[in-house]
Amino acid sequence: MRFGVFYVLECPDHDFSRAYREMLAQISYAEHLGFDEVWLAEHHGSDYGSMPSPQVAAAAVAERTERMRIGIAVSNLTFDWPVRVAEDYAMVDVLSGGRLDFGAGRGYQPGEFHNMGVGDRQDVSREVFAEALEIIRGLWSRKPGEPFSFQGEHFDIDAVECRPTPVQRPTPPMYVASISPQTFDLVASQGYNMLITPTLMTLPELNRLVVDIKRKLIAGGRDPLSLDFPMNWQIHLAGSAEEAVANVAEPLAWYYRNVLDLVPSGPEVPRTYERYAELVAASEEAGGLTLDGLRESGVLYVGDPDGLVTEIETLYQETGLQHLICWMRFGGLAHEKVLSSLELFAEHVLPRFRDRPPVVPRALRDEVAAIR
Repeated sequence: MRFGVFYVLECPDHDFSRAYREMLAQISYAEHLGFDEVWLAEHHGSDYGSMPSPQVAAAAVAERTERMRIGIAVSNLTFDWPVRVAEDYAMVDVLSGGRLDFGAGRGYQPGEFHNMGVGDRQDVSREVFAEALEIIRGLWSRKPGEPFSFQGEHFDIDAVECRPTPVQRPTPPMYVASISPQTFDLVASQGYNMLITPTLMTLPELNRLVVDIKRKLIAGGRDPLSLDFPMNWQIHLAGSAEEAVANVAEPLAWYYRNVLDLVPSGPEVPRTYERYAELVAASEEAGGLTLDGLRESGVLYVGDPDGLVTEIETLYQETGLQHLICWMRFGGLAHEKVLSSLELFAEHVLPRFRDRPPVVPRALRDEVAAIR
């Protein structure tokens, strides 16, 4: 099983220099503790995230680490020209010695589409995203001297080459972020890996979705033990559940106030973003988001290491989890508390699962056995 750390890099106090320093220090420490990877998120124009160009952060991480893989979760492909995205992240793969894991998404915050001058694209973002991802894969898979062309509804490129080419061939590992069935279908049809998170849904809901998409992929001929579905999970560990709750109550309240203000919601939700509006409406009908409610529903884990071991064991058996990304710095949580949580995870949780082999989700074992 693989374990990573994740950064949106919220910065409530606007001390961006401190936030970047702390992030890089935490990443270096996580590598020292034995974490396998770091994942970086792209966001624009709000306190929610302070990495408009994760490729820049990824290059800095490459210089400060030796073995950690460097993941992008995600690059928002509707905001930029796909040839430029391919070039930038090919540079990251080269500078890191072939350690890039490329995650892509279409964006979801209406304010970001407005800030980036593509507000008219949100209604067609799924189509724009699919074309851009195909272009990036096409550019990366060509050798020097083998140009790539693409004619679509939103992009038209003719005989373009990517310089540099990635170290990893034919491409770096490619992941798609998803919470909607339509994007699951893209993952299934194109053979991508999938990034998942319970941030806007309960853990049981997420588990059902993961099992369903794995069933589709297996039916399509994919090896069930090769399916890599990293789960990004907000986690904070302390010596006791009471201490952990006290540590994160304010940062988590800040985070969820902000994210609910930023996601598409209400009657004017852009086309293809209805799922977001449904999730927001469901939270409002339930009386809003509270820390107790979030813990009970499995949206996040805040507690002691023993309880987390139990939760991960369940996920391993029920969904075949083999890849966990730990979102430990959220809402501007104090640096020393993040470091302490990383230490507790490395000491008490990571060794319990490090050597676990891949497994088929419990609900699919009989089906897989019948196929074999």
